[in-house]
Amino acid sequence: MRKIKFLSFGITLFLLIQTSNINSLENRIVISVGNQPITHLDLVKEMKLVAILSNQKIVPSNKEQIKNIAVQTLIKRKIKQIELIKRNVKNYNNNDLERLILKTSNSLGTDKDGLEKIMKLNNLSLNTLADRFKVDLLWNSLIFELYKNKVTLNMSEIEEKINLELVSIKDKRQFLLSEIEINKPVENAKIELDKIMKSIKLNGFESTAKKFSISKSAEYGGNIGWVEEKNLSKIIFDNIKNLNTDDVSKPIFLPETIVIIKMNGEKIFKKDIQKIKDRVVRAEKEKKLQMFSNSHYSNLRKRSQIEFL
Repeated sequence: MRKIKFLSFGITLFLLIQTSNINSLENRIVISVGNQPITHLDLVKEMKLVAILSNQKIVPSNKEQIKNIAVQTLIKRKIKQIELIKRNVKNYNNNDLERLILKTSNSLGTDKDGLEKIMKLNNLSLNTLADRFKVDLLWNSLIFELYKNKVTLNMSEIEEKINLELVSIKDKRQFLLSEIEINKPVENAKIELDKIMKSIKLNGFESTAKKFSISKSAEYGGNIGWVEEKNLSKIIFDNIKNLNTDDVSKPIFLPETIVIIKMNGEKIFKKDIQKIKDRVVRAEKEKKLQMFSNSHYSNLRKRSQIEFL
């Protein structure tokens, strides 16, 4: 009985030692940035995050590369965190955080719930990613407050970029269309087409489409709904672009079939000039702030004491 008790005590002691060794390894400091530690566990988590966000698996061939990226990312974040604490920056926009999470989900071909599952499969929580984004958002807030009054824009360059955008962006056109599609007759195509055109005049386009069209739209009287200009082939667009409402196109000969199009309506969406101007100005301001961000971080990095342990 005493032997059994001793054996039980020995196993328990062994397990405690093993657990202690694992905890010791995870909590081992591998890098220090100033007086802030980065542990082995931090590095493992960051490597997993890098792999997830780049849609990779950690394998022997890429492990060292992912580790190097993780190390640099951790150091950069730690330097930023030290500066944020020093300047007491605590506010960020929670909607921006949510947008970043959703953007990440979309980039991985999933939604927020799917992203959470991916994180759990890697023994991570969604908060791990959220904390990463929070540092970036807080940093952006800091840079904006520090440098917002130093952002100057070259208005002649801005105007030039706006004009280039205005030239490249066209008004959007949408057409409400119906179609009649028939197989190309082996012979006497004119006779078949004359019969269809006569039916359109006598019975209307819808009835004729239901009777003659081979397209799936036939059951709806040929109606195919609103179609954007960019989604039309050149040959179709060239044949309908000058039609007025209720006009019917001439027969359009395609490789395998012949199509007749009816114009039921048209909508034109004018380009929003003010929106384009605002977007260009915002992009230029963000570019300037990014320059200040890079410079501010670079100065902090030069002054930071970084040790690999």
